[in-house]
Amino acid sequence: MTLVIGLQFVNFSPASSVTTLNVYAAVSLTNALNSIKTQYQNANPGVNVVYTFGASGTLLSQIQAGAPADIFISAATDQINVLQNATPSKLVAGSRKNVVKNSLVLIVPTTPGVSAGSAALTSFNGLVNPNITGIAIGDYTGTPPVVPAGNYAKQVLTSRGIFTAVSPKLYRASNVRNVLTAVENKTILVGGVNKTISAGMVYKTDAAISNKVRVVDIALTTESNPIVYPLGILTRTTALSTAQSFSNYLSGNTAKNIFKNNYGFVLP
Repeated sequence: MTLVIGLQFVNFSPASSVTTLNVYAAVSLTNALNSIKTQYQNANPGVNVVYTFGASGTLLSQIQAGAPADIFISAATDQINVLQNATPSKLVAGSRKNVVKNSLVLIVPTTPGVSAGSAALTSFNGLVNPNITGIAIGDYTGTPPVVPAGNYAKQVLTSRGIFTAVSPKLYRASNVRNVLTAVENKTILVGGVNKTISAGMVYKTDAAISNKVRVVDIALTTESNPIVYPLGILTRTTALSTAQSFSNYLSGNTAKNIFKNNYGFVLP
């Protein structure tokens, strides 16, 4: 009888469920999105945001292969266009929007051992000088390009009429953060061989998170396609309302403040 009486005080209600939201995002958004995740999850304790960061072209390939993405945020329009223009479209109608914008910069290392070429570099045009021996750039190959930052960089070099001249010095990295690392370390591994890096091209926001590089030139907006980060919700999502909630949050004041004031992105 004691057992029967005691049972009336036992709570049999099910444990609160947690919704997992899988966000595939350009690697240049890593720091900002991690900060936003903390704020969003504090406000939405029933949601667990799981990021997969990488080059936009690589992420697109993973999504096309069936990766369980709910949201895709690319660093260029080309990659997300592939999903939107598929038949049938792989993006939820009306879900696409630009989250932030960025700019491309030329950087050189600042840690001891800086070469004379790096120290003297003042502009993109200076990359043609013989004392600049190696330039790190995102992998601009592929259709659409693997690394948008690399494609933007190629466009800038082409606009300035120096792409052909500097091509033998270009060493392609698998994503823009690896370009940053190559410049920081002044070296990149290519085909098992270490190549000396004098400079590299990354987003302004990437350069801002490192004290091992300095910006020597900023590309004009007219020298490349607009550098925008479009977001789209995948039709395969099983958490549509949560995806819409997170998408809306990225356009809200808290996220805007983090993007702009904490990490230097430009609002659309």
